[in-house]
Amino acid sequence: MKKVILVLGAPNDERGNLSQIATDRLNCVFELCRYNDSCQILCSGGFGGFNPTDLPHATYSKAYLVSKGIPNHFFLPFALSAHSVDDIRKALPILEEERPDLVMLVTSDFHMERIKILWDIIAPKRFPIIFIPAVSSLDTQQLVMLEEHERNAIKALEKNNFKIY
Repeated sequence: MKKVILVLGAPNDERGNLSQIATDRLNCVFELCRYNDSCQILCSGGFGGFNPTDLPHATYSKAYLVSKGIPNHFFLPFALSAHSVDDIRKALPILEEERPDLVMLVTSDFHMERIKILWDIIAPKRFPIIFIPAVSSLDTQQLVMLEEHERNAIKALEKNNFKIY
């Protein structure tokens, strides 16, 4: 069975240091790879507000996973995206090329509800998919703010009849 783990991008700083959100997601990917040694990894994340560096965020994600022992040959080309909608849109051509039997989408637990909605809008029934929440290790105050952001983003989608842009 051909499996692809799609890990969504997250912030990094101006030196390329990954945020806690990013490392939480990547640690989840690492654990999945430990038990699915035939999987491939599709890292998303390019440039923009979440990445002020000259290299795509996915470069830092891959380097982190390689430093933990994931072999280079596990990685697919990057999906150079700028935000959640873009993550899905830029990943789709790569997934269509690879034609996996299963996509395992990894994002933060607080982001999961919205990404499921977005996937259903952008890529309904394109691939068998399971959504895997990376448990957040953020402090309570940060988590509350992010959960509020996600609720507001979902409300905005609802208000717009689930149309994007």
